[in-house]
Amino acid sequence: MPINNILPNSLKSLGIKSLLSNDNITSFYKKFCDAVTTRTWRFKKAKNSRYDEEDFLKVFFFSEMLGRSIHESSELLNEFLLSKKRGRPRIFSDGRRKRLIPHQTEVNKYLRRIGFRKAQKILQECLDEQLLDAFNQGIISKKVNVLIDFTEHPYYGQREDSMIKGTNRAKGTKKMRHYLGFSILSRHTHLYAGLEHVASGQSKIPLVLKHLEHLLSLGFQLDKVLMDREFYRAELIDKIKGMGGEAIVPAKKYKKIQQYLVEYLKGTHGRVRKYTFSSATAARCHFSRHVYVIIKAKNQYTLQRVKRDYKAGKISLDDARKRLFLIMTSEKPRGKTSSWASRTALFYRKRWLIETGFSDLNRINCRWKSNYDNVRFLDMLARFLLYNAWKMNKKMAQKLEKNERTKITLTLNQNQEALSKCLLSI
Repeated sequence: MPINNILPNSLKSLGIKSLLSNDNITSFYKKFCDAVTTRTWRFKKAKNSRYDEEDFLKVFFFSEMLGRSIHESSELLNEFLLSKKRGRPRIFSDGRRKRLIPHQTEVNKYLRRIGFRKAQKILQECLDEQLLDAFNQGIISKKVNVLIDFTEHPYYGQREDSMIKGTNRAKGTKKMRHYLGFSILSRHTHLYAGLEHVASGQSKIPLVLKHLEHLLSLGFQLDKVLMDREFYRAELIDKIKGMGGEAIVPAKKYKKIQQYLVEYLKGTHGRVRKYTFSSATAARCHFSRHVYVIIKAKNQYTLQRVKRDYKAGKISLDDARKRLFLIMTSEKPRGKTSSWASRTALFYRKRWLIETGFSDLNRINCRWKSNYDNVRFLDMLARFLLYNAWKMNKKMAQKLEKNERTKITLTLNQNQEALSKCLLSI
């Protein structure tokens, strides 16, 4: 099927051929192949082997683009290439035809030979190339917001080691793989920037700081770092502030924070309070940082309404607490305090982009159930690259939309189909 039949009509009339060229749309695939082959040159190749390393990686990427298993993708790709080849294919005595693409078992063996540490380096190298490419094309700016969150993948095997954690939130199992994801938000574009497989008992603070320092080494600057309540650590906020960023994290309702909430409901203080956030007294290293606590109403409520109902005795203190939430930031108030607080609380909602991004990753392909951590890591890498490619192509299509004054929609499925067609032409 030609690309013109895959894309919507709004894209056909805009001369979007340059956007969907092999040099642009599949550059991440070529970078992935280079990153893998430079680290697997020591692999011994069988004397009777007919396939190059790119053939194995092509099947792997094609399966991710189609959202099908490696077996189905291998057969589909093999049939496609045989149909394009001239002449009759060689037929063996048992009825099998000579293959042009490796079988599923060979692809799986190749992927398993790539070690976990190598898979981590490959992932980071490919994502770095994609982020720098987005910056050079003007899709993102030098100053970026960083989003950090966990994602859980159920595990159904028999392993009992540090890389497999316990959970009560998965269906059909009490085990999971725990991943720590990093993404950036710049110029309304959300791109994934890193991933870590967190072992049981492993501290997350060094992992977060390592990735933030890595972004700085690439030439980016930190603006705001949005995190969930799992990252409520004085050391982390202090380090982020030292890197030039501003941390925003939900505040835990300790005794003094609860007092701030009660004083606001009674009308004795405002919605923004200065607070000294410090490490626990039993900690080996003590960190302290002045932060600002912001009180915000949940979606279906307003601050004035909750405050008025509490003063009128219509709701209890516990009910009022359930209708409010608190966030904490290291950024100093700018301009009018109430307006700054509303803007900061509203901006924190963008942290959900990484949550919805994880859902989009699951839509790219069904979750693998491989017992090998390195294979699962490569699977996540391919999804990250495809997700980032979709966001970058969508941003470029929006630029064409402004020039041509025509509404353009580029969905994830349309981007996947276009990528598959381009991959077949390589």
